[in-house]
Amino acid sequence: MSIKINCTPCRNDNHDECTHDNCLCEIDCKHNAPSLKDGVQLKEEDRIVDRDVWKQIYADQRQARLDFEGKNKIDNVCDELQRLHSFITLRKTDEILLYNGKIYDKDKAETVIKEETEKLIPNCTTHNRSEVINKIRAQTYSDLENFDADPNIITLENGILSLDSLELLPHTPRNLSRVLYPVEYIPLECDDVEDNLKDTLFWKFLTTSFTVDNKFRKEDFETVLEIMASVFVKKQIDEKASMFLGQGENGKSVLLQYLSSMLGKNNLSSMSLQEMSDDKFMIAELDGKSANIYPDLERNELKRTGRIKAITSNEPIQAQKKHGHPFTLYPFCKLIFSCNRFPKVSDQGQGFFRRWLIVKWERNFENDSERDSHLLEKLLSNRPETNLVFSCLVDIANKLNKMGKFTHSKDWIAIQKEWNENADPLDDFVNNYIIDSDSNKSKRETYQFYKKIMLSKGENPLGIGTFSKAFAEYFDADRNNHTREWLNIDFKTPVVSKLEDFSQ
Repeated sequence: MSIKINCTPCRNDNHDECTHDNCLCEIDCKHNAPSLKDGVQLKEEDRIVDRDVWKQIYADQRQARLDFEGKNKIDNVCDELQRLHSFITLRKTDEILLYNGKIYDKDKAETVIKEETEKLIPNCTTHNRSEVINKIRAQTYSDLENFDADPNIITLENGILSLDSLELLPHTPRNLSRVLYPVEYIPLECDDVEDNLKDTLFWKFLTTSFTVDNKFRKEDFETVLEIMASVFVKKQIDEKASMFLGQGENGKSVLLQYLSSMLGKNNLSSMSLQEMSDDKFMIAELDGKSANIYPDLERNELKRTGRIKAITSNEPIQAQKKHGHPFTLYPFCKLIFSCNRFPKVSDQGQGFFRRWLIVKWERNFENDSERDSHLLEKLLSNRPETNLVFSCLVDIANKLNKMGKFTHSKDWIAIQKEWNENADPLDDFVNNYIIDSDSNKSKRETYQFYKKIMLSKGENPLGIGTFSKAFAEYFDADRNNHTREWLNIDFKTPVVSKLEDFSQ
């Protein structure tokens, strides 16, 4: 029997439209056999077993007709591989991407081409493999800006999600994305975020972290939720970067690791502010990343801020990988850092300070009865809860995307003051708590006064040796009998205003 292999209806899975008795798919589909519409009950063995079988037979027949040995073998291999796979090559970087069923991935593209070329071409050579790679590259060029261009669309494990409509669509190679988040969206039962999350471990952790001295810090709490949600929007929100400030054992590291698990390691970079500012090649590492999360920022002075401002500006910037070609980068990467103390910064302008959201983590869980040493492990292992938290963050991300700004942000002057006081607390102490005088103060009582001021502001004081060495840059010292003294200083004690002072 001659097998018909070019039946268009059957290749499109429309077997009812086929009228050929010798069609290939008849082998498994039996679409010309009597059916229920003819008033005949089909037997179980007559039902479709596996439609992939006839597709594979068709593919085998097609390959048999192609010439993988003659002068057109390279063209034929390229055609066959592009029939089986979806490839796209980035024009500026020459990277070949392979659609993996969910997103376009660069890790396996050339490997797949080499392996399958080896199978198709008899006595395949290295030159043959290179020819196929180069030809597929030349036939599939596209611009980087075509990928992840819609900030309203994100790709998840269970489909493609529209932020504004919350419609979940099946994966398709037409969705040009390189970013897959390892989470699933689930429809929420309630409109309010708290109603959905109030019984979760995550909600308990975050509310506890921002309850200090029995007072709930709502603004900081809401800002953290918005920062978490912002990483899932593929554009910058109000040109902001985020800084978590706190001494330790306060929850900020747990939060950052939890957020990182939602994003997935392939969608993260981890560069310090100083690396990002000083190394011109580091910017290229932000390509396709949703967040740059760097914990425990160094205190080295930040001497240049231009690249930081450029990354958060929603404008294209020039980037280059080492030994690579320059290309135009459209960064949507959110910059998130944590530190015990801000680095000193030479740029004191509005353009730098207005870009920061600062969240203080002041709860200390060391020796706290509510501290759970296995908290992070519990959070990361509960995937259903993680999916629920993510789905609530999607709702917040949708609002951020529409509003284009965060709910709580400070004036840049206030941020500048807070940053500088924290970056150089001794300079702040000298300027605001020490005055010129004809008298002297002992080194010990001066240090005790300094320590008292720092603790009252919730900051860790320097050790007495470090303090004395730094303080000597401002004032002279001498020894009076057996007492070491700072010369010509006095203390300026902070004035605490009382309510009755304003009623007189």
